[in-house]
Amino acid sequence: MLACGSGGLRRRLLVLAAVAVLTLPMVVFAQTSWPTPPAIDAARLERQGLRMLAGEHLTLITDLPSDPEVDALPRVFDAAVPLWSERFGVDPQQTRGWRVQGFLIGDRERFRPGGLLPDGGESFPHGLSKGYQLWVMEQDAAYYRQDLLLHEGTHSFMATQLGGCGPGWYMEGMAELLGMHTWDAETGQLRLGVVLTDGPEARSVGRVGLLQEAVAEKQAFSIPAVMKIDNRRILPNRSYAWVGALATVLDHHPRYQERFRELSSHVLDPDFNERFQAAYADDWSDLSLEWRIFITTIQYGYDIEREAIDFQPGKPLASTARSSIAADKGWQSTGILLEAGQQYQLTAEGKFTIAVEPTKGPEGQPVESTAGGISLDYHNGRPLGVLLAAIDPRDAAGQKVSATATGGFFAPVPLGAASTFRAPYSGTLYLRVNDSPAKLADNSGELRVTVATAGDSAD
Repeated sequence: MLACGSGGLRRRLLVLAAVAVLTLPMVVFAQTSWPTPPAIDAARLERQGLRMLAGEHLTLITDLPSDPEVDALPRVFDAAVPLWSERFGVDPQQTRGWRVQGFLIGDRERFRPGGLLPDGGESFPHGLSKGYQLWVMEQDAAYYRQDLLLHEGTHSFMATQLGGCGPGWYMEGMAELLGMHTWDAETGQLRLGVVLTDGPEARSVGRVGLLQEAVAEKQAFSIPAVMKIDNRRILPNRSYAWVGALATVLDHHPRYQERFRELSSHVLDPDFNERFQAAYADDWSDLSLEWRIFITTIQYGYDIEREAIDFQPGKPLASTARSSIAADKGWQSTGILLEAGQQYQLTAEGKFTIAVEPTKGPEGQPVESTAGGISLDYHNGRPLGVLLAAIDPRDAAGQKVSATATGGFFAPVPLGAASTFRAPYSGTLYLRVNDSPAKLADNSGELRVTVATAGDSAD
């Protein structure tokens, strides 16, 4: 029997239990096709040096010694079940009595007697899920251990409650997404699908680093390339980073989220990928551009919601136009369509908070900036807060502009508080203040920007 999905943090590999099905485009199993896990002899477990931890939805068998973080894993799993139900639209009543048998393994040899390892999957390196059973290898930190359990638990939930997990990129993307979490042991509060912003966990997960390396090596994946990732064969680490990144963007972006979440009701459809593309057909160009901006500028704690672009095509500038640019958001349309070769004058007025200095009092000291930026810190080699400009050439037909051309989103131009510039090509003018995509939340305020054709004076 082929597992609906499997994986693990960093080096998760899919272990196939039946080679005969490799030629199938997608394999799904109804809930009833997964056998009930075999009964476990508690006395035999003890003789093998194993112990059993029981929760409402998880029976966990492990050879690890008693430890508060290990012993709390069934509680973490139980807290995830209502969140999975809500996320996938499953009636909570349907999960009453739903139970998974899990194995947390430190020494694999202790689990061989009694057939406690999966048939055909004894060599899985990190994690494996097969219906109502899952296996996870011990990790080097409590967070990774929880992440891996939630990753495999997501597979088990989808396989048994939805009847399937969808194509490879989606099933692994969802498991990666819902493996990211925060857990409060005191309150028992669990959050899934969290973009970690700080702490050792955020910087050790490795997803961001893998993508940064791929972009630096010019091996970035487009969305169609991510959709071709096939987890019926051994996957490199980056493949899990790519599918997790795509699922994270779609799940957190305010314009794309609802459509993405609705897709879970179609995991049994053989045309799942076609349905996905149809759902975003009207704004596929926008999605593709935002995806490329995301992977090109990705940072730990990337604020997807604040970086979301509200694409608004501009109108030709008769003489003068004004717009407001919020300091706590990414690229923003001015509503102005620039014309290639035309010279423009821009002035930006106002002050805004670009950071909060944590050493100044209990709430920190706001750091103010103008459109000229401040030398307190730099981002991408430019002063923090300096006003940047980019032109979206898609709004002007009949021209061919490279995505990396100077003046575009991938090579913006610093304008500062006052500047005269000539448009290198036609398109809508977008502006933002220079700051890390992970540090927009502590910004506030806005700039008042006036754009005029050269020679015209502002009213």
